[in-house]
Amino acid sequence: MGYMRNQHRFWSSRATLLALVAGVSGVLTVSPLSVAGASPIPSLSWSACEKSFECATLPVPANYAHPAQGTLDISVIELPATGPHPIGDIVLNPGGPGASGISFLTESYQSFPASLRQDFNLVSFDPRGVGASEPVNCTDAAGMRALIGLNPSPTNDAQIRQVVDGVKSFIKGCQTETPAFILDNVGTINTVRDLDRLRIALGEPKLNYFGFSYGTYIGELYVKLFPQNFRAMVLDGVVDPALSTTASNLQQAIGFERDLQDFYRWCPTNSTCAREFPKGVKGALTGLLTSFSKGASVKAHLAVLYGGTVTVNYGVLTTAIAASLYSNQQWPDLAKAIASAYRGNGNLLAAIAYSYAGLQQNGTYSNMTAANIATGCEDNKAPTSIAQYKTLATTMAKAAPVFGASEAWGTITCTYWPVKPTSSPAAIANRSRSEILVVGSTGDPATPYSGAVNVAKELGNADLLTRTGSGHTAYLFSSCVRNWTDRYFTTLALPPKGSVCPSN
Repeated sequence: MGYMRNQHRFWSSRATLLALVAGVSGVLTVSPLSVAGASPIPSLSWSACEKSFECATLPVPANYAHPAQGTLDISVIELPATGPHPIGDIVLNPGGPGASGISFLTESYQSFPASLRQDFNLVSFDPRGVGASEPVNCTDAAGMRALIGLNPSPTNDAQIRQVVDGVKSFIKGCQTETPAFILDNVGTINTVRDLDRLRIALGEPKLNYFGFSYGTYIGELYVKLFPQNFRAMVLDGVVDPALSTTASNLQQAIGFERDLQDFYRWCPTNSTCAREFPKGVKGALTGLLTSFSKGASVKAHLAVLYGGTVTVNYGVLTTAIAASLYSNQQWPDLAKAIASAYRGNGNLLAAIAYSYAGLQQNGTYSNMTAANIATGCEDNKAPTSIAQYKTLATTMAKAAPVFGASEAWGTITCTYWPVKPTSSPAAIANRSRSEILVVGSTGDPATPYSGAVNVAKELGNADLLTRTGSGHTAYLFSSCVRNWTDRYFTTLALPPKGSVCPSN
């Protein structure tokens, strides 16, 4: 996963990937702040956009503690309800941090059943620093490829110096390309305050919120700051706010390791994968990882996207593997990519890794990774010394041989980040009368099931719905989960305690 913060996002990048080939967490210590009192909140002025959608802009204070310093513009999008008498709005966040809510809704709205779209306006937004909302910018396409290509688990002083120099260069670009008033204020706590302003601007007395992955962290902090301001909340693919950064990274490393084992077991059951790897895909991928960790590489030749030939090295390989484990629908592409790499062709590995980092069809990158790093570093305390990273890498590699060391080193950008966080991991209790639906998947690699179990207990006034099976988040993978979730939003009726849904 290179030196991006761990990406927690909902939707699969498979469609983007195929188009390309064809062509977290600690919690900030916060005190409630009167959002409505920060500055007047106008109603949203909607205009038609993206065919069937409406778009608007929400001004928010750049710094809630000092609102006189100016405002940021938050881009908002809505899919109006198809029914004549909608119940209200559901505000969605797809995760990240850094993922565009606008892109998510325009690309994925049909994943939500027609019955839900009949009863509710679906609303999403680009959080501050993301996409169309005054983005964090750090580097160009070549700089993004360099960041992804950094050694994810350096073992000697020369490799470590190269990594440190690489992340410092990236940070310098962020400071050069992004105004300080944006870079200094992209922490999740500010997004939560923006969310309550959005609720007011929508004219909703109570918020309906659906958060996926990192979006669950936004929801959890909303419960902390505004416990009386929500009607219904669904948290799918849950981030546990009680975990330290290191504990969260270790949990995720183990989750990806388990999912990789599931991929190994799947291969013999798939005719194409079994044919490509008659002796098993595990040995083939292990051999590839070993040789790449020692400096081997292959080339990718997609001139339209990369501006020529690029080197697919250890950093690109590990990023592609992790990206492919978010959904078992991407496992066939991972198998093809491994087989192609053995033949000296890195096109598919590069496409998987770079699309995960925000590569677009015109060869540029979205600012998803830049926003991911900026927000993650403002939210979480990172180790402060190289010695700590070395120790963590050794310890975590024992628990997760493929992903442990890279997860340990994955926060090093935050060690040198110019905006220092004030973090204090702590459980969050739901002190409202509104019950929360928590959804966890037993084989989720990015937000392991234990997080959903723990958060349901920590919240107290919450109900846990379990999906059995692999893949990140549950809603897309189970009609049972969709049925219960949609019923909850419509009627506030929760599933019976202990309910389990299959994948289908």
